[in-house]
Amino acid sequence: MAKLQLAKKKILEASWIKKLNSYSFMPVIWWTLLLVLLAYGSSLLQIKLTWRVGFIFIILNSLISYQVGKVINDRNLKKYWLLFLPIVFLLVVLSRYAKYNLVLIIIYLIMEFFGSLKGNIYKN
Repeated sequence: MAKLQLAKKKILEASWIKKLNSYSFMPVIWWTLLLVLLAYGSSLLQIKLTWRVGFIFIILNSLISYQVGKVINDRNLKKYWLLFLPIVFLLVVLSRYAKYNLVLIIIYLIMEFFGSLKGNIYKN
């Protein structure tokens, strides 16, 4: 456990990581990278299709999409950043997975939109 914390501290103190994290859009890229790693990692680990689509693609990636929407809103990024994660997922699906997974892009867009609303869903 101590070795893991030491490794994390060394990685976060690296100058290039600090420079990257100084940009306001980097959390969107880190979350998107996590989404890509989950997609390809689940395939490499040969996770069954039902678990991959049901748990990883629908539940975890929807939570990541919601978080990306919150980050975009909190950091006052331009609204076109809402398209970054779905476009990257589109490239992942086209490179590796069945075409029916393209429907998930709409779900991710909706979840990002809900995350960017500041809790004002019912206000006009």
